Amino acid sequence: MEFQGFPRIHSIFYAVFDIIKGTVVKHQVPEGSITPQSTQDALNESTKTLIDFEAISEYIIPKKQLYKRLVTICTNGYKVMGCPVVLHDHEKYRHFRNEFRFNLCFVFEQDAETSSYEAVVRKLSRVLEGLELECNFLSKDVSSESQTVQNVIEQLFEDLNSYCECQVPIISLDTFNTINLKLFPTYPNPRTVYDYQVPVCTVDVKKMMNPNWDITVQKVASLINGINHVKRIAELANVKGEWARQSMEHMMYYGCIIMTDIFQYSNVYAVKPEITHAPEISVERIYALYCGLKYGLTVKDWIEEQQLSSLHIDERRVISFGVIKGLIYRVHKYPILASTNESETQSNNFPSKDQYHLIINKYTGATIHPDIIPYLDGKHHYDEICTNLECSPQELNEQLGCGQQQFDETQPKHTVNTVYEDDKQNEGQPQWCVQFIFR
Repeated sequence: MEFQGFPRIHSIFYAVFDIIKGTVVKHQVPEGSITPQSTQDALNESTKTLIDFEAISEYIIPKKQLYKRLVTICTNGYKVMGCPVVLHDHEKYRHFRNEFRFNLCFVFEQDAETSSYEAVVRKLSRVLEGLELECNFLSKDVSSESQTVQNVIEQLFEDLNSYCECQVPIISLDTFNTINLKLFPTYPNPRTVYDYQVPVCTVDVKKMMNPNWDITVQKVASLINGINHVKRIAELANVKGEWARQSMEHMMYYGCIIMTDIFQYSNVYAVKPEITHAPEISVERIYALYCGLKYGLTVKDWIEEQQLSSLHIDERRVISFGVIKGLIYRVHKYPILASTNESETQSNNFPSKDQYHLIINKYTGATIHPDIIPYLDGKHHYDEICTNLECSPQELNEQLGCGQQQFDETQPKHTVNTVYEDDKQNEGQPQWCVQFIFR
């Protein structure tokens, strides 16, 4: 996934609670961006503030339930983010009603993606609290004309906007501290990875690898070739399937790989509506290739129909590119063991384990393998079943009987009869058939 960059900080301000005036802005950058510097500025429209501070002041220094929590307020087209703090000390803060309350806030555009700044705001809150407890850094600033805090927020404003990181030295009479901050991009959690999926690299992972990488990730990453599915990679790397899936999710989080389906010439794909809204494609033939994919047409038939052999292109890459870019989607095949008695429901009459051996394929006369039957609930498609049972689609077709019947895959549902071994002995028993759903 592509990172869009960090949002710009429009203002940083430091507010405290004054026992006479209430919540006041002690320092701000740029000057006059939050509250007017003078009465004249307040009357001058050209020096209008970004926000109406009085309207949100009760959330800047809030009630006790919100202290040490990230508080975000949207007002006047801007987003204000802070983490208020209150410190109690009867002796130290006797001139502040026995407690000291403050908040350092950042101001962004209202629609800005500010998740990367949440950790920064929380950390600054903790650091300033620690500096106050250690050397009265903040309370000394309030009771004097010192510009120490002003200097700090000025450097924060300039460095974070310009370099996405900053290092601010804090020097007092007997201590020396440094505030170190760095912005990191945040990404949404990756989707769950399944054994039957195929990872495809979006960057050259092998060139990125170094000896400091996790050993399992190194093993897994070295076997990603756009062909091997996750379970196969786990077997080749000799690692647990769970570890392989976690490694894939880790690489997906950082945008190193993307997941697609197992490529087979028996696969069926269909065009997504998005392709009609895509910008004009210069290579008209490629556009026509994608539009030629449809329900009921396997990749093998599509290759023949579109005469791909004459184009000298890699059909696997054409399909993978279309899936990754959202131009086409895979039409999966889901087998369902359904009762032929319309008055009976599948959930009430699904065969028990001791009945598995009675179910045979009407067309071959062979018993359906008992390992297959639990997957015939309509929730598992061919890729998943074949991966878990380590069989080919052709073998699964033979087991379920669809290899002996011809049916129209353009229809969403198809039926292949599968009955009990001895119909006479089992007369009155619920009868079953295997149906196929394509979606």
